[in-house]
Amino acid sequence: MIARIFPLIDPTAGTTLDLLVFFFAVSGIAVLIAACRQGGQDANLLKRYRSWYMIAPAVIIPAYFGGVAFAGLVCALSLVCLREFFNVSHVRDFPAYKWTGRICGVLIAAAALLDGKDVPPALSHTPLLPVASPSHLAPILQSLHPFYVLPVFMIMVVLMIPIFLQTYEGMLAKEAFTIFGIMYFGWFLAHLVFLRQLDGGFGYVIFLCMTVVFNDVLAYSVGRLIGRRPLVGRLSPKKTVEGFFGGAAGSVAAALVFRYAVPALTLPWVLGAGLLIGVAAPLGDLVISVIKRDMSVKDSGNLIPGHGGLLDRCDSLIFATPGFYYYLALALPFTH
Repeated sequence: MIARIFPLIDPTAGTTLDLLVFFFAVSGIAVLIAACRQGGQDANLLKRYRSWYMIAPAVIIPAYFGGVAFAGLVCALSLVCLREFFNVSHVRDFPAYKWTGRICGVLIAAAALLDGKDVPPALSHTPLLPVASPSHLAPILQSLHPFYVLPVFMIMVVLMIPIFLQTYEGMLAKEAFTIFGIMYFGWFLAHLVFLRQLDGGFGYVIFLCMTVVFNDVLAYSVGRLIGRRPLVGRLSPKKTVEGFFGGAAGSVAAALVFRYAVPALTLPWVLGAGLLIGVAAPLGDLVISVIKRDMSVKDSGNLIPGHGGLLDRCDSLIFATPGFYYYLALALPFTH
């Protein structure tokens, strides 16, 4: 087994690699059968399968090492997603402040790396009493994690840009696009860094990614095989009610399969996490669908063969990540 070949520090990595080899083999056979039955008409399916050979190691290796390596990956994801979003939003007459958004996205991911071994203290014991003397300032400063403070000042900077440029044409649209990009593709994604910094963080990242992937694969497969009723036809005609429930079932199944990666969670919390991600993932997909519909584009880019842009691939993960992180903030105290 792969776990015996590589001298891995974290046994979770070995089991994960074994499972990935198995799933790649099974899915490869399924793709070949589908291609033969369709007479090679669906070339996109084979492209999607091949792309996973690049995606999997690009995520797992930095996630395994954690720290700066994983934060660098998250920064790269944020930058590419911001680039694609700003390019998509450029179809409007008033484009976003692109470089401001990109710099802010990187800074947020770096801020998440500063501290995160436990649930951020700002969640649990922010002082409520007024500051009466300098001695009371220390606990307040300790409770203000940069991850939660920086977005406030970033929004302030964006709002001040038109003042320094002495312009107002399209100001509201430019600021809205920029702030949305910073918060959604920067702040939301940066929760991945927090997740990795937790004790057993590699396992949590694997658990999250695999439940999202299973949701995507099962929703796509079930929707194509038996999908009849549109889920939200006006926004995404190809998404079906059957596909939604198939994807949710896939997330719950993945939660059970990858339960070994989150030993701190008991079975009910594992099932709850699978269900939460099973609902959040398709909602994230629909969020990006709404954006693309509004901007009258089909794909956010063509970076990943068979998938489109990185934004098309990460849409579910972006929405599910903060939900899963704060779910752990609620669950972990009850499991110890």
